[in-house]
Amino acid sequence: MAIPAAASKICALVPVKRLGWAKSRLASHLTARERNVLAEAMLRDVLDVLSRTSELTTIAIVTSDPAVATIADSCDATVILDADDTGINDAVRRGQVALAAEGYTGVVVVPGDIPFLSVEEVQRALSALASCNVVITPASRDGGTNLLGLAPPTVMEPSFGPDSFRRHLSVAMAMGLEVLVLPLEGAGHDIDVPADLQSVSHGRAVRTRRLLAHFGGNADPAPSDLTQETSSPCTTPSC
Repeated sequence: MAIPAAASKICALVPVKRLGWAKSRLASHLTARERNVLAEAMLRDVLDVLSRTSELTTIAIVTSDPAVATIADSCDATVILDADDTGINDAVRRGQVALAAEGYTGVVVVPGDIPFLSVEEVQRALSALASCNVVITPASRDGGTNLLGLAPPTVMEPSFGPDSFRRHLSVAMAMGLEVLVLPLEGAGHDIDVPADLQSVSHGRAVRTRRLLAHFGGNADPAPSDLTQETSSPCTTPSC
């Protein structure tokens, strides 16, 4: 049985595809511009939460998108260039290897599209990672993985995609790793299909909520003031 690494130097690892490619499953409901604006709003809300989680040593964003890199810089996050741009699992692997080489004892992989995540939920995941190799938060709807904690960073290969929760759990157990399934209300709620565009009551997610309220009212492109708001720097003191 593997021995969990001490959870003393943990990085939030956020893989982010190009904003122009994001949320293609919403194409029947939102324009390309609206999807782009929504993707940026969700990412900024996620980064706000991570920036306010003092237990994290740093935040690293893996991306090939210069616009995302600019957002990362505005939030004092480290950028790991995803030069190959071959999908989320390769991006996460690239981040795992880079952070392990920098001496991090663990990573928490956080997608950029779970804006209803809370500081308390991140703290719960970090606390669990102090005594486990693997912490998995399942998506509330589609069998995916919405948060994946790994200690040490390269203890297990990522396998994001359809039904990834079962795959991550099966692989971790087959390897004899200490694993904890950690359901979280906010982190479990992502925005992938039109039904997800209904605003929910939990979590902070100021930017995302404003956009969801607008999208729920009509199908016109998001107004310019919303676009400008999502393009502003993060609002937390550390970001």
